[in-house]
Amino acid sequence: MFILSCSSFEQKNLIIPKLFSDGVVIQRDTLVNIWGQYLPNQKIDISCSWGFDTLTFSDSSGYWITKIRTINNSDDQSITVFSSEESIKIRNVLMGEVWLAAGQSNMEMTFDYCCNSTDSSSYEIKKANFPKIRMYNVKKALSNRPLNNTDGKWVSAVGKDIIDFSAAAYFFAKRLHLELDVPIGIIHASWGSSNIQSWTSKNVLVGLDGFAEKFKTLQKDSLKIKKTKDWYSQLDNKHSGSGAWDLFLSSDILPRKIGYFDFFVPGWKELDIIGKDEINNLKNDFNDWRELDEINIIKPILNNSNFSGAVVFINEFNVDSSKSFSYSVTIGPDAGAPFTLWEYDIYINGEKVGSSLLDLKEYTYQFNKKDRSYDIDKNLLKIGKNTILIRVLGYASLGQVKINKIDKIDVAFLKNWQVKLLAEETLQIDNFKYPYTSFYNYSNKDINFSDIPEKFFLTHNTPSTIYNGMMHPILDYTIKGFIWYQGESNVGEGGIAHSQYKKIFPLMISDLRKSYGERMPFYYVQLANYFNYGGMLPYFRQIQSEFLNLKNTGMVVTLDIGENYDFHPSNKHDVGNRFALLALNRSYGKNLIDSGPILKVVEKEGKYLNLFFTNTGSGIMKIENDITWFEVAGNDKNYFNADVDVYKDFIQLFSDKVINPKYVRYAWSDTASATLFNSQGLPGTPFSSEYLKLSNK
Repeated sequence: MFILSCSSFEQKNLIIPKLFSDGVVIQRDTLVNIWGQYLPNQKIDISCSWGFDTLTFSDSSGYWITKIRTINNSDDQSITVFSSEESIKIRNVLMGEVWLAAGQSNMEMTFDYCCNSTDSSSYEIKKANFPKIRMYNVKKALSNRPLNNTDGKWVSAVGKDIIDFSAAAYFFAKRLHLELDVPIGIIHASWGSSNIQSWTSKNVLVGLDGFAEKFKTLQKDSLKIKKTKDWYSQLDNKHSGSGAWDLFLSSDILPRKIGYFDFFVPGWKELDIIGKDEINNLKNDFNDWRELDEINIIKPILNNSNFSGAVVFINEFNVDSSKSFSYSVTIGPDAGAPFTLWEYDIYINGEKVGSSLLDLKEYTYQFNKKDRSYDIDKNLLKIGKNTILIRVLGYASLGQVKINKIDKIDVAFLKNWQVKLLAEETLQIDNFKYPYTSFYNYSNKDINFSDIPEKFFLTHNTPSTIYNGMMHPILDYTIKGFIWYQGESNVGEGGIAHSQYKKIFPLMISDLRKSYGERMPFYYVQLANYFNYGGMLPYFRQIQSEFLNLKNTGMVVTLDIGENYDFHPSNKHDVGNRFALLALNRSYGKNLIDSGPILKVVEKEGKYLNLFFTNTGSGIMKIENDITWFEVAGNDKNYFNADVDVYKDFIQLFSDKVINPKYVRYAWSDTASATLFNSQGLPGTPFSSEYLKLSNK
């Protein structure tokens, strides 16, 4: 018999999913699924080192699935799967508590970014020594049909190996491990900037308004999607360094947030290689370049005025025989240029004299470009013709360029530029990585631009694509529960989109429970504050609060750890711990306070409103702030800030501008701060009494 470790996966017939690789954590003390593929209608035997054996048969397609009985034992074990000719041995198996962690970028955030406001990343990595905490990162995949397999591996939480862990899920697992003293396994499947529609199955969405037509269109375009993928697959590519929004934030919103800009620069510097052949091997004849009809327009080449990528522009200018004057080059953006990436590097005779991004320190970077001049070292210049080359990354515009002869009124606006398209920035087709665009290299191909297909991509916001590619392959895996951090990509849409989210979220949970069990715990995060939600965050949070009416759910409030101007709060320590509080109390019966105050009763007492809460622990706490973030209103719903007096089991509100108060709201703003806590230090949930069914007195 041919025996292999499951980590090799070299056998031709007997196959098991990567989920069941060496180091796997399976749910303890229950029946767990195990499945795979073999020849049709054949017997499969399974033997477990803890004394459980079973057998099953593959069906007519070769698929097989069965259950194995696990025990409550934390020691390393093994599982061997046999066919008549082959066997696979899964080593270093642990039985413990298995949770699925999913969502968008705040769940995805790893230790190369998080933790600056609590434990530093380096400190947490250094002290991580938890071989019985393990995480399986599901590789990103998009599909317009359900897939059966996923790629990934189990990694133990030891030292630098945690760098690629979901930080929120790690802190959740760490707290559970320390409290329960059992192995913890996390299956992590996240995708930054994804909306809830992409995480939800077609079976759920097709019954909602508008989605049936979307799926018909998706099916109709499937061949075009394949053609697009095939065409771009022939090109080498490099991931984009960041989104334009990230650089805008670092320049205009977060100029003093240490490290924000520097976090993205290494990714951009990896793109510096694009165009180096053209820079290092300048030719005077320019035969393989294209001439621009206008100084900065490349539309005639591609019939695409919004082309983004890597482009080089080249020209010549003359230096008189004396070389007695100093020269500089000035560059600025086109008038009316779009809000998007536009970065440049300027070379004179092959030597760089200026850069807008790659050679800058954080404090000198400007996203919104203005005219900027760069001195040209006299030693770089030649008598007669000199070459100027400008490489642009992003929006493919040369901008406005002029050569200045300093100390003399002599400015040359160069014309007759030549251009070469080096790479196109467009959506990724595989090996997905933020910001999910790549530069596809044209310079190593003889490109006929008329052959470029019309672009049809699956994206991480196409309905059901992440469900098909990442969730469907793991639906049969036996888990204890689900933690979820998502919504940022839906919150800013407001209106109809919020009502759609309100429908989809419970249907998504119900659909998942068909696979994971009707009692599966589902714990989720209420979104943190952020300045750019267009006033929609309070209404979205209200919808999230209403989801607590769904059975076996719990909500992590993050009002106190948001950072207003950063979409990604660095404090994932408290997110993970609060997830763990919910699980310890509701899933493991630890009898503790697992969330902050939730409004229960509003009692009117003349010109005062008395507010009573649940989940107060041993009392209510109020954090002093310039604004209380409590507001009251009369029948006209015109709200005013309220003064707050805190008592042990209630708070009293008053505003001298509202004589007859009827309504109250708390933290009803995209950028509100937390001022209401319980004695355990857990923040209260934002609310508006307009949207709550309360007991009023």
